[in-house]
Amino acid sequence: MVAANHPTNQALWKQKAAAFVTRSHHHLWGKNNEDPLIFLFHQDLTNQFIKDIHLGWNKHSQKRTMGKWGLGVNNTATQNNEQPTSSFILPPGIVFPYIVKKELLSVWIQPMDPASPPFLVPGSTKRLIRLGNGNNPIKKINGLLNGLCLFQKNQGTLCVEIQT
Repeated sequence: MVAANHPTNQALWKQKAAAFVTRSHHHLWGKNNEDPLIFLFHQDLTNQFIKDIHLGWNKHSQKRTMGKWGLGVNNTATQNNEQPTSSFILPPGIVFPYIVKKELLSVWIQPMDPASPPFLVPGSTKRLIRLGNGNNPIKKINGLLNGLCLFQKNQGTLCVEIQT
């Protein structure tokens, strides 16, 4: 068995994750979007930066089936005599797709409470988030929103490594 957070079908996971990211991005720039845009504005993120890094908004929790996302069933639960996880929840919040060289590696959902930790969508890689040119000085920072804000202010001069 494959762990729930590791896609058994990487191509299917990327297809589903990319569709979710795209829908979320359209929701952020669609109707009734004042709350998430105000939230992002209070984080000192500009509209252009938000568009450039393809942030989105997941307004409501969404239940998704693991298999339909190319994810295996969690065998740890089976070993502990628990019901295997066959679904997961995409919680509401700001959607951050971690894209490197046009490849979607991870999807994070930041609740609209800056003190809350972000949620890593199952199937995402667990790599650190590194934004910017690796030839620039690297600044390590805690918190997704803090990292995005620092990167926005220092694009081209700093590589930001975000600990989530």
